[in-house]
Amino acid sequence: MSRAAPANSDASSTPPPAATFLVRGIFVLGTRSLFIVRGTVTSGTVRAKQRVIGLPGMEGEVQSVEANLLDIAGGASQSALTFHYVKQAELARWRSLVAEGALLTLGAP
Repeated sequence: MSRAAPANSDASSTPPPAATFLVRGIFVLGTRSLFIVRGTVTSGTVRAKQRVIGLPGMEGEVQSVEANLLDIAGGASQSALTFHYVKQAELARWRSLVAEGALLTLGAP
């Protein structure tokens, strides 16, 4: 009788990161209920449908990615990740969690 391998206790933990994103700024487009994070991809590739992992309370998925945005200060080009919020409480929570200088880890869709 063979023994089954022990169950991995981390089976329900966060998946490996697909990308990381350094936040340079955030803004809200209220007319479209979008929370937009502007910054720089530091590893991997960002894509729509990815989710922020390792940041409890930031459960939205990336709706779209805009790349090669000009930096008005003359720096390197940046990208923007858009997240659709449903309620003002969700928006308020996201604003409290994501600030300039934060490093977001994105999981595969």
